[in-house]
Amino acid sequence: MAFDFQQGVLEKLRDDTLEQLRPEDGFSFSCRDECMGRCCCNITILLEPWDIEIMSRHLDMPGQRFFTEYCHLELNRAAGWPVVWLLHADQGHCAFMQPDGKCAIYLARSGNCRTFPLGRAVRYVREDGETRRDERVFMVERMQFCQGRRSGRNWTVREWLEDADVFTWYRMSDQYTELADYAMRELSSRDWMNDNVMRMIIPFLYAPDILRKRLGAAVEKVDHLEFHRRRMEAVRAIITDLAAGYGYGPRAGAGVTGTDGSFMERVGKILAHGK
Repeated sequence: MAFDFQQGVLEKLRDDTLEQLRPEDGFSFSCRDECMGRCCCNITILLEPWDIEIMSRHLDMPGQRFFTEYCHLELNRAAGWPVVWLLHADQGHCAFMQPDGKCAIYLARSGNCRTFPLGRAVRYVREDGETRRDERVFMVERMQFCQGRRSGRNWTVREWLEDADVFTWYRMSDQYTELADYAMRELSSRDWMNDNVMRMIIPFLYAPDILRKRLGAAVEKVDHLEFHRRRMEAVRAIITDLAAGYGYGPRAGAGVTGTDGSFMERVGKILAHGK
């Protein structure tokens, strides 16, 4: 399952066995022609909402169409949260890989592709009633065919991440992973999340253009970064109320159904006004 690798990394992070790279640490890496594109075949490339938004906008394609044509969605029932990955890369070669092995959407490539051979693991720890983000940058396990670490350019971790222009991705990723952690930890989503609930929240996560059209929220009024934050807040409100209906979370027992007009009006206000 696509979630297994991510879970394995998080287990190492929890066990403190995931080697942490500091910003000033150095390594050697350059993609080489002889193995170009081989890392884009038969591989699970996990995607988050910001990845899909950036890719679809780069292709001037509606988010829903991109999601349908290029993504695979699965509800990970053990985690109680949906997982999305690039469909074609999982089945063969990535749909965006060109004949020379290079990426046709390189400027809009996913966060995972953007930082390779470095990875980033994030978990959320509750201490004294507060949630703390525990993050670690690490070197991804080397694939046998990869020649990138042989006579590559010398980098520091900071230089590599700056060159990859990944810090906006990290900011958006943290908004999303904090939401997923809240669902799993505070709402016990694995006990009640099902396909119907998943389908309800998918447009909020992966189809911002549809929401903008319904709300009349043009980019000139609400930029992409802010609208992403609002969408994550809207999903948080939705799943909090839905969890309450199943007897979980901070609103359990409040008699909230998650389907009444006042609830949907509140979600609309979050998207339109940010609160």
